[in-house]
Amino acid sequence: MVSVEAFRVEVPDAPFGGVRLQMLTLVGNGWHPWLFRQEVTSLIGESEAIHPRLVSIPLSENTFSRISRAALIDDALQYSESYVIGEGTNSSQIARAISEWSTKFLMPGTFAVRSRSIGIPIDGISTKEIEMAVGDSISSDINNVDLDDPQIEISVVIAGQTEGDPHPDPLEDTPPIAVWGIRNPEWEREKYSGRSPTERPFFKPVSLEPRQARLMISLGHRPGWDVKQVVDPFCGTGGIVIEAALQGIGVLASDLDSRMVEGTRKNLDWINGDYKAEICDASEIDSLWGVRDGCVFAFDPPYGRSSWKSEDGLDLFLSAISSARKVDPLGSISTMLPTGPEVLSLGPEEDFVVMGKKWSQLEELITQRGWRVALKSPIKVHRSLARMLIVCHPSD
Repeated sequence: MVSVEAFRVEVPDAPFGGVRLQMLTLVGNGWHPWLFRQEVTSLIGESEAIHPRLVSIPLSENTFSRISRAALIDDALQYSESYVIGEGTNSSQIARAISEWSTKFLMPGTFAVRSRSIGIPIDGISTKEIEMAVGDSISSDINNVDLDDPQIEISVVIAGQTEGDPHPDPLEDTPPIAVWGIRNPEWEREKYSGRSPTERPFFKPVSLEPRQARLMISLGHRPGWDVKQVVDPFCGTGGIVIEAALQGIGVLASDLDSRMVEGTRKNLDWINGDYKAEICDASEIDSLWGVRDGCVFAFDPPYGRSSWKSEDGLDLFLSAISSARKVDPLGSISTMLPTGPEVLSLGPEEDFVVMGKKWSQLEELITQRGWRVALKSPIKVHRSLARMLIVCHPSD
C-alpha cells in the first residue's frame, strides 16, 4: 500500500503559506446516527457534524487508535472534502469537484474509486456515473485504474436525508451532501462475525449483541482520560466484558448468579481474554475490587425481569452505582435501563418513565449518589419495549 501521511498535510492555499491540521471525515452506521456522533465525541472530543452520519474531526497522532474502539464508525476518509447537493446538482458536477481535488491530494500509484449512497436516494445523482467519470478524468501514466487491488482507494459517499430512523435526531433535516477522501489503509471497520451471542460457548436469549456492548464501552470514554478496565457488576453471559477484553482493556466481571459467572468465564476463555470474574452482589463490588482508577462501569441490567419495575430493582441499581463510586470516584457509568416505547416519540424535555420512575426523579437519585448524567438516549428494542442508554460522569 502507498504510505499515507499520518497527522498533517501541507495545503497549498493555507493562510500565509503555513501548514494546517488535516481533517478526517468519519462515516457512521445508520442504526443510530445520534449515538454515532456522541460516540465520536466520547472517543475524540470536539467534532463537526456535516450530516447525521458524517462528522469531521482533526487528525492527530492517536486518532486511529481511539476510533478503533468505536462501534458505529463505518469508514474513515483522509484529505476529505465535501460538496453540498442542491436542487439541480448532477453527477458530473460532483465528479469534476473530485477530479480537481485529486490534483492536490492523489499520490502516484494505482487507484480505484468506490462510491456509495446512504439515506434517501437523490434524483440526478448516480454513484456509478461518478465512479466512471472520476476514473476517466484522473487516470494517467502515474495513476492507473486497478479495481481489484488498488494502492489508493478514493471513497465517495453520497449522503441523502435520513429515512425511517425510529430514534429522534435533531439533524434529520440536514441537506444532502457528497463527501470524498482517501481511505487510510490502517483503518478497518470492526467485524462482528464469529462472536454473536449464539456462537459463544455459553448463551442465553437475553445476551447483548456485540455492537451494542462495544458502544456502551466507547461511550464511557472521555477525551484525555485513559480507560484501564471495564467493570460489569451484572455480567450475565459476558457480552460487554468480551468486547473489553478484545480491545485489551482490563476486565472485572461479577454477578450474583454463579451460573452466569461460570458462563462468562467460559466465554472469556473462548476468546483467550485476560479477566477476573467473581460471584458478588452488585451493591458490594467495592468490597470485591477495592479502589481502582480508569474504570468504565458498563452494565446491562436484566430488564426482562419484573423485579426491575419494583422498588427492590431500583434500590439494587442505586446501590450498584453507589458502590461503583467507591471503586473509582473519577470513573464513568454506561448502562441501559428499561423504559417504554413511547419515549421514542416524546420530546427531550418531557418527563418520561424509566424503571417505573419519572426521569426527573431518577436523575435526582443518581445525582445524590455522586454521578451526573452526561448523556441519555432511547434505544428501540421491539414494539413494546425500549431502553434508555445513560452515561454518567462524576458530579464533582
